[in-house]
Amino acid sequence: KPVPGLKRTPWGKPDLNGFYEAENGGANWGIEKHEGDDFTPGGRGVIIDPPDRLFPFRPWAREERVSRNLAERGYDDPSAHCFPAGVPRSIYVPQGLQITQTKDAVIFFYERMAWRIIDLKNRPHLPDTVRLWQGDSIGKWEGDTLVVDTTNFNGRTWLNEAGDIVSHALHVVEKYIPIGPNKLRYEATIIDPVVYTRPWTMQIDVNREPQFELGEAACREEEHGLQHLKEIKKMAEAKKKAEQK
Repeated sequence: KPVPGLKRTPWGKPDLNGFYEAENGGANWGIEKHEGDDFTPGGRGVIIDPPDRLFPFRPWAREERVSRNLAERGYDDPSAHCFPAGVPRSIYVPQGLQITQTKDAVIFFYERMAWRIIDLKNRPHLPDTVRLWQGDSIGKWEGDTLVVDTTNFNGRTWLNEAGDIVSHALHVVEKYIPIGPNKLRYEATIIDPVVYTRPWTMQIDVNREPQFELGEAACREEEHGLQHLKEIKKMAEAKKKAEQK
């Protein structure tokens, strides 16, 4: 039903223009409900389907998830090397985003120096041989809800710093649902038969913050913590080799 006070574009669609920050619920450190530790904050869990709010992992993927949470695997997170965060991770990393829209497209600019163009012209997806960090996004309006279908991922992204998993088979269906004049409900259904036994859906709220504007969270490889992550990885590898002798 219509949202009271919702601003609209001259062509009648919800006006999404502006700067936003997500109520990410700790999703960048674990999408399932999880306790905090010395290195990462806890999180409430943002999965709304399946009902148990747990990943429907295939056995190999659950083992890989456990491995990625080891300190020495932090170096393997592509975002530590300044690659784009991917989808849906870009929405809940702890930085904001800017939305700009026209009749033909909705553009997302992320503080982590990345962007997405959501094409609204009902074109087909790119050929399967074209693979991208942020995928190929095609959108449409269903009433006041922006629905975005994204395919053609390269399979190299992580869902967060804890190592939640997707593969090259990833297919994401997002919904941006206005629930207030300055609030969107974000839902993303993850379809990835390589990693999961069934689709699953996450949900968070995203707030428009008119008093803020987009900054630049500059990332340059080998700056900040990457060198330390590399050292931790090397120490773990050396220890493993010593134990095998």
